[in-house]
Amino acid sequence: MAEELKQLKLFSDVTAMLAPAKSLYEAGCCPCCLLRFLGEKDSQIYQKSAEELQAVALTLCSQPQGDVADGPTDSKCVNTDDIPCIACLGILQHGCSEEFLEKIQKKINEEGYKSQLFSLSLMTPIQLIVREHAVMLFLRQRFSDLYTGQSIEKVTSMKDVYKWRCGPRLKDKLNMEYHHQIESPFLIQLMFEHKETETECSFLISACPKVFPSNSSRKRKRDSEQGVLNRTSVARAISSLSESKFMSLVRCPPEKVDTMCRCEEITCYHEAVFVAGRYNKYSRTLSQTPWVVDGERRGKTSVSELICTRIQAMFMAQEYRFSSAGREDVDVRTLGRGRPFLVELIQPHVSDVPIDKMKLLQQEINSGTTDIAVRDLQVVSREESGKLKVGETEKTKSYSALVRVEKTIQPDDLKFLEEIKDLKLAQKTPIRVIHRRPLASRDRVIHNMSGEYIDSHHFTLHLKTQAGTYIKEFVHGDFGRTQPSLSTLMHMDTDILELDVESVDVDWPKTIDE
Repeated sequence: MAEELKQLKLFSDVTAMLAPAKSLYEAGCCPCCLLRFLGEKDSQIYQKSAEELQAVALTLCSQPQGDVADGPTDSKCVNTDDIPCIACLGILQHGCSEEFLEKIQKKINEEGYKSQLFSLSLMTPIQLIVREHAVMLFLRQRFSDLYTGQSIEKVTSMKDVYKWRCGPRLKDKLNMEYHHQIESPFLIQLMFEHKETETECSFLISACPKVFPSNSSRKRKRDSEQGVLNRTSVARAISSLSESKFMSLVRCPPEKVDTMCRCEEITCYHEAVFVAGRYNKYSRTLSQTPWVVDGERRGKTSVSELICTRIQAMFMAQEYRFSSAGREDVDVRTLGRGRPFLVELIQPHVSDVPIDKMKLLQQEINSGTTDIAVRDLQVVSREESGKLKVGETEKTKSYSALVRVEKTIQPDDLKFLEEIKDLKLAQKTPIRVIHRRPLASRDRVIHNMSGEYIDSHHFTLHLKTQAGTYIKEFVHGDFGRTQPSLSTLMHMDTDILELDVESVDVDWPKTIDE
């Protein structure tokens, strides 16, 4: 036991700790807080069982100064886990109990969360700031030679101790990895409250007028009192008080309490998971997203719903957000390798879906409909997801359009189209979308095009354009709102009968072998 006590970091001489240890015990500190205020920073010490920690604390507080024994002598000397600690109010006692950890385990299992890694987060009562400061001033007053110059920042954080004690034990219960220094996308948040002491910070409002300006309205003062008392303002207020002023207002050490601090809420949160892929759309009656006009739904389903409903179910997400590299109209098909898309899954309960299950998910989506098909379905990182929209207007897209012309044409009448390169267009917001988009003029480029003759009044127009080009309006001119247009180039009325997206030239996401 003497070797373990030599690991305590605050003092170079272990015998110097014995008197403070006994005073902390008599004041009402639990074994963990006793060690914290003695400067212990070794996480391994705090991972010992409650019985072992009591034995360590017992050795410290029951020995005459200068005498460190190898084992406990009086089992009644140390506070038990049944007596609330004056410093942590029981968070490092009941909050670390097997009963409470099983409650956390049950909550996570019931909600179906599955993750490789988890993190712990604690929301603790702000009155603990006052109580810890009171304990430190008590030690400074009684052991000035040891604690003068020592600040509360030198004391190991209660939250750190909690994570050291409970993280590894929850790791075994949840079958998930836990690393104190590594943040996980899956967070278990514990909110502790202690009703018995919730007004212990109120004195600071009158004691620190510079931090808390007076409020002339009594009702408003009463209603907002708890609103102005937050972790930052309480810390500022305490630092503005001299030691003597603080000790005249607060008992040092703090009063003992009758009730343990309890966890009022266990909240699980998982960061968004991103699923990427490409989709083909074969239907000319299917919208990309739910189509609602004047409050009424048009169409039974949409591309996004056909894709996302199954993905949402696989990841057990609360909701999803669908985005893509551009969008096609209801009557436009998307062919070739498809259009890149991204699904952001909000609050997923499952995050670790292996590649083989993603392939099965892709097969399920494709077998459920003939209107669309997906490929390259994969989980991507948040950073990777940002590539979908990078340089959006600099990207190119290729189209094929079935065009009808007013006048009779011959194959040679289409050859001039091949000679046109990087044709600059000025396109005003189309009439068909002006009800939902602002009026503006946009400059776009047709990089190249060609015509494939069908008959004297029809041909297929192949063209490669800058992303964001309105193809339908380029073909018929939109009553002169697109200049130049195919109609002005051919000196005749032209109209578009069908349009297909042949390729979206975005090298994202990565191709996955079938």
